[in-house]
Amino acid sequence: MTQWFDDAIIGTGRLPLLVLFVAFLATFLFIRLSVRMIRAGVRWWPGNVTPGGLHVHHVVFGLVAMLVAGMGLITLASYETPVADCALAGLFGIGAALVLDEFALVLYLKDVYWAEQGRLSVDAVFVAVAVIALFILGLRPYGVGDYEQDRGAAAYAGTTVILLALLTLTAVTMLKGKFWTGLVGLFVWPLLVFGAVRLSRPGAPWARWRYGLRPARMARAQQREDRFHAPVARAKKALQEAVGGGFGVESSFVDPMPTAPDTTDTAVSRAQRLVSAVEWCQTRRRLRSVPLWRVPAVLTVGAAVLALVLVGVDETVVGAEGAGVGGAGSSAAATMLSVIAGGMITLGGLVFTALTLAMQFGAAQLSVRVVPMLQQGRIIRWSIGVFLATFVFALIIALDLAADSSGDVPLVSVVVAMGLTLLSTGMFIALVARVAHVLNPTRLLSEVAREGRAAVSRTYPREKTVAATSDSAPAEATDDKPAVDDAADGVHPVRGDGRETPGDDAYAGAIIPLRHADPAGQVLLAVHVERIARLAARWGVHITVVPAVGQFVSAGAPLFAVQGPMARVRPDLLARSLVFGDTHSPSASPAAALQALVDVALKALSPAVNDPSRAVQSFDYIEDLLVLLSRRVVVGATTGRLHGSPLTWEDYVSVAVDEIRHFSGESLMVLRRLRAVLTGLLDTCPEALHPPLRERIDALDAAVRRTMPDELDLRLARVSDPLGLGSRRVARSR
Repeated sequence: MTQWFDDAIIGTGRLPLLVLFVAFLATFLFIRLSVRMIRAGVRWWPGNVTPGGLHVHHVVFGLVAMLVAGMGLITLASYETPVADCALAGLFGIGAALVLDEFALVLYLKDVYWAEQGRLSVDAVFVAVAVIALFILGLRPYGVGDYEQDRGAAAYAGTTVILLALLTLTAVTMLKGKFWTGLVGLFVWPLLVFGAVRLSRPGAPWARWRYGLRPARMARAQQREDRFHAPVARAKKALQEAVGGGFGVESSFVDPMPTAPDTTDTAVSRAQRLVSAVEWCQTRRRLRSVPLWRVPAVLTVGAAVLALVLVGVDETVVGAEGAGVGGAGSSAAATMLSVIAGGMITLGGLVFTALTLAMQFGAAQLSVRVVPMLQQGRIIRWSIGVFLATFVFALIIALDLAADSSGDVPLVSVVVAMGLTLLSTGMFIALVARVAHVLNPTRLLSEVAREGRAAVSRTYPREKTVAATSDSAPAEATDDKPAVDDAADGVHPVRGDGRETPGDDAYAGAIIPLRHADPAGQVLLAVHVERIARLAARWGVHITVVPAVGQFVSAGAPLFAVQGPMARVRPDLLARSLVFGDTHSPSASPAAALQALVDVALKALSPAVNDPSRAVQSFDYIEDLLVLLSRRVVVGATTGRLHGSPLTWEDYVSVAVDEIRHFSGESLMVLRRLRAVLTGLLDTCPEALHPPLRERIDALDAAVRRTMPDELDLRLARVSDPLGLGSRRVARSR
């Protein structure tokens, strides 16, 4: 360590710079401790310097110290005085720390030390610490020391061009609002390239000038701001307050909305909050669509890297013996690899054809809601990835063989290529099975129903006893309420204490709109109810989630209605409690699964298809989901944190039945099966859930009387038959 210090610090003449850095940092920490002790009113700590009642800020002492140190360094510049240089550098560091600690005072020309603007002083200190540290490490802006070796005209011209390019990159990076990237990029120039080519921050001048007519880029910039920059900003704010104390703390607040003491943080254990956070992360990952290109791209790049590595391994391991595979020479190996490469690219085209066929069939014959299920299938993505990876690997090895004149066979690479070929064969078999599964409507309906059952289990975690509750006596049991609401009907007033909002206008209110469209889509897929309730309790406000799950939210449309003091409300935290996507797929909510099954039935009943048997098959799974929902949906139940329930039982019945009831026409098979669904639910559901079912049966009877004047048809249509065939063994009249 001593040798390194002598070589890296003393030998390079950086000792005064190190002394300046240590003095600067120690002085800043000491002065911050001092002012915090004074602010806390510690009696034994010396107070402010107030001669004659005049408060002398420590910036004055800093200016004097910097002036004395600067004059001393200039005076001794021509002399070899290492000790004096270090002492004066330390004095200069002390003065600089005292001045920058009150940078906000100098900038605003008023005492804002503890105001929100006082954060600028800490920011200025952070910048100074970073710059001095980079100089101590031996870095220089734009690497100016590297250009001193050659003083020719060509070198000067090249240096000028490079400096102009770096200055341009620095300006672009700063205009994009990336101050720290630009600052460190002065010393590490690749960061300037990274900062200049990446998207601008949404509030930066570049975004205002360039993204005004490009809403997609602005939306991506806002998404990255919320995802990456916002956590960093919160961490920096926490560090500022840990070092410099609290900023922007008012001595008094506006009287908040009358509310019970905030016991959310104490009532909800850390374990429960951790479980809620994990569930929310799983929900986001499940509902976010995975790009089709990601797995193939990763596997292809990995195969290329593996091929290049194995080329070197073969040269080391195999050596000059020219060992072959089964006695074959290098030409035979090259031919085999060429065949593998050609076959894999053909299989890749086959996968693309299969994917196109599956999506076309799903959209045209079944429902557009099942298309995301086909796109997100792992077999499709991994098949494309394995085929392309095998193709790239075999192609690189074949090219290496063609360029190698020694005639040696790369044994390890050939064995790996054979292994990838066998893996591709297995993936091809799985792909054929998947395509056959997709082209089978019954199997696809079963898959939609399975997604729907999983959505029911997530939305309603436990079976419940049907019991009506009133607003005056809210339900005590709130443990069954899921932390993630995947099936909301649109209006969720949330308040931490569970009480109604005051009726007067004594409290401010605001609408929080969707500022920028999410690149993933604008369909609301999930709401983190527990987080919103916790935030409402923390802020003392009343929050309403305006759009319904499954609703398309336009840019500028209201997301939240907030009533109460707005000073502490953070729209970015509320926005992170929602998940958006492009399609309300069956995996998102029970209502989406029912809608997908209904879409299949409606397509089957259209004049172009006219396939009532498929509609009857859809009813099998619709009835299954409704029976499962009937055991979990509570009629009229409320909780202390959620006013306005999720979709009601009547809503689910309407989604599942009404469209098909209007579209069934004169199909006796469909009418019998629809009646069997309703009568079967009457037998299995509690009495409290019967009214919507009886209304649909009466409406079905009225529709049959209108459309079937013949007495025989009328009698046959009023038969309840689970098969839809009118069989005497299973049919009954209801």
